[in-house]
Amino acid sequence: MKKPLFVAVAVAGVVALASLNSIGVASAGQQAEAPAGQQAEAPAGRQAEVPAAVAVATPAPPALKDSDPSLRYVQDDRVVTVTRKSTRVATVTLTSTKWSAHAATAVLEVAATRPLIIDPAMFTLYDARGWENQAEQTKPVRFEAGTASLTLTFTGTPARPEALGWVAQPDKDAVAVWERG
Repeated sequence: MKKPLFVAVAVAGVVALASLNSIGVASAGQQAEAPAGQQAEAPAGRQAEVPAAVAVATPAPPALKDSDPSLRYVQDDRVVTVTRKSTRVATVTLTSTKWSAHAATAVLEVAATRPLIIDPAMFTLYDARGWENQAEQTKPVRFEAGTASLTLTFTGTPARPEALGWVAQPDKDAVAVWERG
């Protein structure tokens, strides 16, 4: 089984630090050389100092915006897989919808492998008369690695809501469309 890249990097960092610690100890021992024929000893009551291991924290990658042109989206029914350079960034799943005559609510589950910013303004509720309605939420939402949800509320649509679309990248086609069932 392949280990994730960040695990390999963390292990390599710890091994490198351990090597550097060994080099540092060896250098310190070389400074206190005894004259020929005599053996050097540490002063009474004093032990040789060994540097403590330093923990290496791998910084989190910067958050990607859903409008980033390097992202690719593939929809399979209720699930949209977001990738970058063939590496999965997140899956966005439409977990529930509530449709009414002039409103809709959609709940999306976002399972991110790295920080991702999703802009609710990029979701559109299409109605039976061809109107494109915007969500009440307007501020972009940052998702850290892990799973969280996003609730979108659409009210006051002029006609019966028919579908929810996600146009993540400006001037492009929708990356996902979920039709009313």
